[in-house]
Amino acid sequence: MKPSSLMSQAALSTVGVLAQGLSRFAYTVLIGRFMGPSELAEVSAWIALSLILSLLWPTGAGNAASHFLSHARALGYSPVHALRLIQRSFWISCLVILAIGIPVSIFALGADPADAAAIAALIVAYSGYILARGIEVGLGRITSAAVWDVISSALTMVLLIVVLAAQLPWALLWPLAIGYALFGLHSLRGAHRGHESLKQEIVTAPASIWKLISWNSLGLLASNGLIQFAMVYVFIVESPAQAGLFAAAMALATPASMLSQAVTQVLIPRFSEWAAVDPAAALKNYLGVFGVMFVGLGIVFGAVALASPLIVSIVFGAGYRAAGPIMALLLIGVFAFSIGLVATAFLLTTGRTMVATFASIAGLVTGLVVMLVGTPAWSGSGAAAAGVIAGYSVTTCCVVIASFRRSRSRSPQSVAVTLR
Repeated sequence: MKPSSLMSQAALSTVGVLAQGLSRFAYTVLIGRFMGPSELAEVSAWIALSLILSLLWPTGAGNAASHFLSHARALGYSPVHALRLIQRSFWISCLVILAIGIPVSIFALGADPADAAAIAALIVAYSGYILARGIEVGLGRITSAAVWDVISSALTMVLLIVVLAAQLPWALLWPLAIGYALFGLHSLRGAHRGHESLKQEIVTAPASIWKLISWNSLGLLASNGLIQFAMVYVFIVESPAQAGLFAAAMALATPASMLSQAVTQVLIPRFSEWAAVDPAAALKNYLGVFGVMFVGLGIVFGAVALASPLIVSIVFGAGYRAAGPIMALLLIGVFAFSIGLVATAFLLTTGRTMVATFASIAGLVTGLVVMLVGTPAWSGSGAAAAGVIAGYSVTTCCVVIASFRRSRSRSPQSVAVTLR
């Protein structure tokens, strides 16, 4: 692929991701402003549950589709065989995560049957969106993915405005579910067509697909699940109003990680190049980049943390001003996560994927333990924020220490990590 083509595809993909991200952010803000903290807490907890469950298999399946479909096409083979295997595993996983998600939503999150139906729809729709996006990327349909990201996001916001105007609290999840479902149905409808001219032999072993999905799912759950678990935990142990303040704080704190994610996407190929050309100099170059990122991100996150009460009041309204301190605490955790992304990128591109995965697992376990142990002393919101800080700090310390050591491997690897 020519550099200009790669850059244009990256730009298109960024437009689509940005459209979905802004839509999700606006979704939260509008519900918080027009429906109140209690409704915001419910919707945020239900969305968090859907995100956690999607990490158990569907998100990994989407990443597998992106990899194996593009690999088959690059070799001149039809991707249909791999696509069928991945899709079959996806639908089986949906049955499993629904069997988990529906009881949890009813017995732990207090959802009534109508709410549980909406949560189930969102679980399948969001999981389907993640899979469909991976398929679109794997088939090289970047423009189509970006266009339908924009279309589905716009539809989501239009439907939400209708729901808010009609004052239908029972329908708050449906616009999001319908938007994701629209993208998924469009993608899956045409995914099997257009491959007749390619060689039809099987080029991908099923075991390779299952291995990638399994390990990727474990790594994604460990790295991305903590802050979503925090939202669910706060909703369970706190009052709806207090949980709504935590939801507002989380909605404002997590987008700050986008800065480091954007920079990391640029750093991964550069780290890979350094590791391949001169492994000895790669570590020295990386240390320089790490120092700049640490100082730069520290200044940005520090400034945002100091302005947290003002930011919360402007975005969500004066009634949410008490969420400012929670936002500032969460920003500490997100800062640790963001620094960890830089170190993780270097580990992945120097063949140390397992180190990053086990560091994420250690951080997740630490964060959950801190939440449980700290609740009696700090309240649910305080313990959740402390858990986020502790968990991401443990992960970051592990990957940073490992990244400062010289690697014995020269096999670059690349995995995208996103704080959802």
